[in-house]
Amino acid sequence: MRLTSVSLVVLPAAAAIALLGAGTGVQAVQARADGGQTPADAEVMSNDEYVARYGTEQALAEQVPLPPDSTPTTALPSEADPSIPWHHIYWSALDWDRYDIPTRRGTNDFGLKHTCSKHNMCTQKAINAPYNGKADRVRGSRAEYDGVITSGGTVRMTITSAAERGERGPHGQDTPDGRPIGTVTAFCRGQTLCPDWVNQL
Repeated sequence: MRLTSVSLVVLPAAAAIALLGAGTGVQAVQARADGGQTPADAEVMSNDEYVARYGTEQALAEQVPLPPDSTPTTALPSEADPSIPWHHIYWSALDWDRYDIPTRRGTNDFGLKHTCSKHNMCTQKAINAPYNGKADRVRGSRAEYDGVITSGGTVRMTITSAAERGERGPHGQDTPDGRPIGTVTAFCRGQTLCPDWVNQL
């Protein structure tokens, strides 16, 4: 083994690579063969700096972990008019078992008002994406659906949307339209608040 190590120093780079085989050692040998030169434009920075300089899209493409944002910036559609009732439906989805899943204005405890203010998941695309399938877990009349956010096939984040299939609303009131309550909550797994970029997809 000692002879091999000594031989690497005097062998040309191509021979050293052939001796080592493909893998992480190749880059190390090539770096030594190139004189260990650092590219003139090489920089080291935090993930936050990278996102600030190059943007979210580039960060996703380069698989740089995106820092969570602690401040929701997306406005709730219903914030402009607080007179909109809790049962108002913004949009609906059907899962693969044909369950009706409306997303209502809701309250601080469920619906769009809850998902946006408590978890920073505010858009139809983000909330409805997990519903495009079958429920992953069903407990009584509550169904949970999991989804993923990917970049180039790499999973960036796991998300969950939960729906109530019953019609019983807040304070025991039934929905006036006879449809299910629908979206109860939606969130990014592993964090209380989804990063803002989730609402920009």
